[in-house]
Amino acid sequence: HYFIQSNLRRFQTMAEVEMPLALSPMKTQVVPETVPEEPGFVQKSDKLDKESYVKLKELAQQGHTKSQFKLGMYYTHQGDHGQAMRWFERASSMGDVQALFQLSIMHYDGIGTLPNLTKGVEMLKEVSNTTNPVFQFLIPHAQYNLGMAAFMGYGMKQSDMIAETYWLLAAKEGDPDGSIAAQSQLGMFYTRRDTKDTKKAFYWHYFAAENGSLESKGALGVMYYHGIGTNPDRELAFKCLCAAAEKGSLYAQGNLVVYYFESRLFTRAAHCAWSIAQTESLEEHAAKTGLLLEYISRGMSLGCFFYARCLQTGKGVQKNEEEAKKYFNKANAACPETFSELFQKLKNDEL
Repeated sequence: HYFIQSNLRRFQTMAEVEMPLALSPMKTQVVPETVPEEPGFVQKSDKLDKESYVKLKELAQQGHTKSQFKLGMYYTHQGDHGQAMRWFERASSMGDVQALFQLSIMHYDGIGTLPNLTKGVEMLKEVSNTTNPVFQFLIPHAQYNLGMAAFMGYGMKQSDMIAETYWLLAAKEGDPDGSIAAQSQLGMFYTRRDTKDTKKAFYWHYFAAENGSLESKGALGVMYYHGIGTNPDRELAFKCLCAAAEKGSLYAQGNLVVYYFESRLFTRAAHCAWSIAQTESLEEHAAKTGLLLEYISRGMSLGCFFYARCLQTGKGVQKNEEEAKKYFNKANAACPETFSELFQKLKNDEL
């Protein structure tokens, strides 16, 4: 099967963002700006008109902490990370924990400053230990990022056990108010060879999917289809894959192709596979959708491989072996691991 078994890789980057406002979308999970708007500031801080900007800056210079944070966010959106850091530091020194959270990301990822993983991690720990009721919503997100740091061994000693502990805290037993990224990450964590527990993997992907994770929704479809951690259920598999595919998950779309092909619905399989194969830039797709690049790469590889197979055999599309070679190569380029798995099945006459 084509389920992600080793999605968690150790490289110097935190995981994808869970929510839209990101300092560094491809690296760290950050949280939305939830500070209440000040009187006269109905606009978002990234779209201030001149008058609102002047008022905001005046309040910030007078020591108004929320305005200092909002001004930091304004400069972040403008790409002026040096000024953003300056105002986050001032807000943080006045007790604004969300400003401290942003600073932790900037130090960890090297945004507006040189990377300082240890300092970033220490700041995240400070956020995770806050007792201020206004900033409790930040705690699961800080715990999630600490889990990623522990798993990768950056800024702290590498430890799967510590990573798991942080993610379990962040996941809050599947509560929607917990970190959905942590819930999904636990689903992936429990499919790894060293920490494999398919029932736990299913449990966490189920809750993450219920809470809005498209990666987990697609993974859940695969688990239902193959009976991984649960009883096989093709109907539920199809529903999960369709739901994620309709919202732009290339991984779910790729697995729908598998579903159609193995159901001998070759015309539908070829059509869906061709559509996936036309995706021009996986990185741009990741940036646009906020989905994990590894999932996208696997989906792309599935689409290209099965379209090549359709072309090779003339199933669902006119036979064209030369064109098939092109798409086999494209499948390999998108995700060599997935291509290798599929090519082995092809050699064993399983496709």
